[in-house]
Amino acid sequence: MSEKETNYVENLLTQLENELNEDNLPEDINTLLRKCSLNLVTVVSLPDMDVKPLLATIKRFLTSNVSYDSLNYDYLLDVVDKLVPMADFDDVLEVYSAEDLVKALRSEIDPLKVAACRVIENSQPKGLFATSNIIDILLDILFDEKVENDKLITAIEKALERLSTDELIRRRLFDNNLPYLVSVKGRMETVSFVRLIDFLTIEFQFISGPEFKDIIFCFTKEEILKSVEDILVFIELVNYYTKFLLEIRNQDKYWALRHVKKILPVFAQLFEDTENYPDVRAFSTNCLLQLFAEVSRIEEDEYSLFKTMDKDSLKIGSEAKLITEWLELINPQYLVKYHKDVVENYFHVSGYSIGMLRNLSADEECFNAIRNKFSAEIVLRLPYLEQMQVVETLTRYEYTSKFLLNEMPKVMGSLIGDGSAGAIIDLETVHYRNSALRNLLDKGEEKLSVWYEPLLREYSKAVNGKNYSTGSETKIADDYVA
Repeated sequence: MSEKETNYVENLLTQLENELNEDNLPEDINTLLRKCSLNLVTVVSLPDMDVKPLLATIKRFLTSNVSYDSLNYDYLLDVVDKLVPMADFDDVLEVYSAEDLVKALRSEIDPLKVAACRVIENSQPKGLFATSNIIDILLDILFDEKVENDKLITAIEKALERLSTDELIRRRLFDNNLPYLVSVKGRMETVSFVRLIDFLTIEFQFISGPEFKDIIFCFTKEEILKSVEDILVFIELVNYYTKFLLEIRNQDKYWALRHVKKILPVFAQLFEDTENYPDVRAFSTNCLLQLFAEVSRIEEDEYSLFKTMDKDSLKIGSEAKLITEWLELINPQYLVKYHKDVVENYFHVSGYSIGMLRNLSADEECFNAIRNKFSAEIVLRLPYLEQMQVVETLTRYEYTSKFLLNEMPKVMGSLIGDGSAGAIIDLETVHYRNSALRNLLDKGEEKLSVWYEPLLREYSKAVNGKNYSTGSETKIADDYVA
């Protein structure tokens, strides 16, 4: 950003400070606050401005016992949120000292508490408050069932997430506060328990192996069974384990698997036992299926964990009404290895099978098990939107694209035939068609061979409304389409 533009923002902030200090707030003060907030995102620093007077003025409004009806406190907090990261944190501490932050968090003024969280979130170094009781107070507020202000809860969660990259903060959280966290976990009160689950989900991404504590991050069979008494708590617990497994895969934290492997089959047992736990199927089927899908992606020991859950409880293929869900969600590598007959018998090309196709085609061996279900005639009988959904799916991988290009030229003709681009008017169809064209073009001219020119022409026409070249029009390879 240019010096002139930076000066403009600094002048706006100076104007804001002056107007906030007037005896009577101007009528357009909220407009100015909003203007400052929007313009602050365009600068990375304020080199010629001392922000302490403005922060002090804002603090005066936040700590005042008088509520100003004409002042939008959300806009005021937005300015704090954007201003604090730009300032030297030593300057911020001159205005908002550690003692001030403690008083703010213990006050009855929610906007002041939120402002304190915004300051704490940007502390430098991040472990600055690790030896103070500020982190403890944040946890007290977070897990207080009486606190209903969502903005305050979000501000606390955001602050803890930002600071938890620091090991000292994590020690404060999970060493000093371990007994308190365990007590929150043991209560299993809906509000605090849901917040605890969200908190643990956030924290797990920063935790290393030696820091991991089973007593807080893991749940016993008894705790899981008790959670069924409040189905909302149970659903949160299922979602927690789903995110836990996803984090293990995404961050290569496979060391954590040994902490949860023994408990995961309990969810499958509850899913199966509809007689004793009818609410589990009635209210949490979708989230449980997502959990089972994640478990099926644990390849350790030839999928031994999921194979046991499948054999003992899930019994994939035995319950016809869940076949679609299994084929849409479960790891296709597992399906083709242990349930190839289910894949071959139940998959058929139709508008209702798009979800299954997207999942099954993600593995080459699994796709090969269903490729004989495709023919140009079957695909072309589908409505054009569903045709494009099928085609777009088949363009996602090298092996499926090769099959589409070589085995179904008539379907390719439907994709790039004369008038296709101009005839489509609904946005969903346009999206899938353009995505299919783009996916194919990404494969490169050499692999596309005679299809490259027609595809490039159609994509240019679809995106720009005109041919990519002013030269002679490229014709579709009639010998392929015939």
